[in-house]
Amino acid sequence: MGSASRPPRVAGYLGPLGILMKRGRGGVEYEDVSVGAGTIATRGSVVAVSYDLSLNRGEQVQAKQHYSFRIGGRNVIAGLEYGVEGMRVGGQRRLRIGPHLAYRDQAIPGKIPANAVLDMQVTLISVEPEDAA
Repeated sequence: MGSASRPPRVAGYLGPLGILMKRGRGGVEYEDVSVGAGTIATRGSVVAVSYDLSLNRGEQVQAKQHYSFRIGGRNVIAGLEYGVEGMRVGGQRRLRIGPHLAYRDQAIPGKIPANAVLDMQVTLISVEPEDAA
């Protein structure tokens, strides 16, 4: 018989909580919690998402927020745009967003400190392709 089978290699690394994280565009880190079966979100698409936002240290900032935006339109923080790109409708992702893809050294008084690392739990609700928008 042949040699014992080996598990497939997965690109990524173990994050601070021991979760396999992947590194995407711009350095955004993500974990696919569940992969949807719908349309893929691509640059130029208008997407609708639902998300929860927490600080890296665990404090929740926003819960069950709904938002629509065009990927590449620069209407949201870069980490959210980069993190949603490539998702399928119905999919869920955990994003870990460094300050360079969020608010940098700017604080949001009473909510987000300067240079904060953000954790987002994102569900992709819908995608409207660029040519349909």
